[in-house]
Amino acid sequence: MGTLTNDFSWSASRDALFEECKRKYYYNYYGSWGGWEKDRADHVTRTLYVLKNLQNIPMWKGKSVHTEISRILKELVGTNELINLEYSLTRVTNLMRQEFKFSRDGLYWNAVDSLGKVNYLFEHEYGLDIPDERWKKNHQDVIECIRNFYRSDVLEKVKTLEHDDVLSIDRITPIPFSFNEEKIYVNLDLAYKLDDGIEIVDWKTGAGESNKLQFIIYTIYANEILGAPADKISLIEYNLFGNEKTVHRFSYKELSEAKNYINSSIDSMKRYLSDPTGNEAIITDFPRTEDEWKCNSCNFKKICFDLP
Repeated sequence: MGTLTNDFSWSASRDALFEECKRKYYYNYYGSWGGWEKDRADHVTRTLYVLKNLQNIPMWKGKSVHTEISRILKELVGTNELINLEYSLTRVTNLMRQEFKFSRDGLYWNAVDSLGKVNYLFEHEYGLDIPDERWKKNHQDVIECIRNFYRSDVLEKVKTLEHDDVLSIDRITPIPFSFNEEKIYVNLDLAYKLDDGIEIVDWKTGAGESNKLQFIIYTIYANEILGAPADKISLIEYNLFGNEKTVHRFSYKELSEAKNYINSSIDSMKRYLSDPTGNEAIITDFPRTEDEWKCNSCNFKKICFDLP
């Protein structure tokens, strides 16, 4: 395996973090780089890396649902057989129990391998007093989302598809593509050919606001890489908790406006770098947010103000 390099790339989540707090952005993409090497990284780098990967309870719910649905769909497409609902519910329950214990006991601090795909929680790291009812409700919500997935018309569609018509199922590593000089990353929960178009499904597990920019980027990817005309691309926002879906379609004008926004976002990010070509950054060039309320829920709050 070649040496990993911290190359610049863009994603909607990276853009959101940049807008939220420049210092948090630095910690996430620069200060934590190399922290996965537990025995080689210095204390600050390792700490930033571990904190970077914390999730809160709603995020854990979402990731648990996404992971299980991905497994179900990959098994269905690979074997042409749908696993039993009760088996799926038992599997996700067992995994959540394992993850809860791993997180509660702080074992992530001693993990040798990458933590990028491991679930451990902000609430445990910062010793928050979470009632048992809240933990139980989180698990119940996951179960309800999986049940609603089994009832969904999307699953019924996938059952009828040919293997080659399924274009993407929630990949471990996001997909890179580009319409400019920079890599742009997307991760499609599910995409498939249907009639003469493409449908992209984005699973939701709560009441959070839709990310229109993210949806448009998915459409750009389907248009430029998968070759579908914009008017033949449907983005299905499927709220599994409420068992509701909304269909979005975007015009070429909206795609063009999003590309302009992305280019502007990239320019803004690079202006903060000490060496844009080498993607090198200096911590003091990235100021902390002035919105102090954001610090209360920030993964890095235990170390942020100890650094320059």
